[in-house]
Amino acid sequence: SVQAQVLDLLKRLCRERGTSVILITHDMGVIAQTSDRIAVMYAGRLAEIGGTREVLTNPQHPYTQGLMASTPSVDAKSFGKALFQIPGAMPKLDALPPGCAFNPRCQHAHERCRQERPSVQAGRAACWLLETEQEGAA
Repeated sequence: SVQAQVLDLLKRLCRERGTSVILITHDMGVIAQTSDRIAVMYAGRLAEIGGTREVLTNPQHPYTQGLMASTPSVDAKSFGKALFQIPGAMPKLDALPPGCAFNPRCQHAHERCRQERPSVQAGRAACWLLETEQEGAA
């Protein structure tokens, strides 16, 4: 396909010239085939960042988990199954909710998610749930 040829050309040019390319896409297949690192954005905010394989196989942020669950698979086990849909609707970018922008759509949201905006600190996902899980494991 033309897309595959263009992506192969980009990869070759990056290798030959020692440069990088920033791809902005919703196509998880393209990401898996072309990227070393991935940054997942939601409503203009960083939700998760890390190595592509790590993020795609073990997503930490609920939005990334929802994206992966809603990505069609060619696995025979998935034929006939309905695709997962992230509940709710995207917020208006000029009227983001306080706290985590994903909190109105997140099945794990709690009070802190609605009040405080999380950031990516030592981990790789901007999610208060991960901090709660880490505290429980300590």
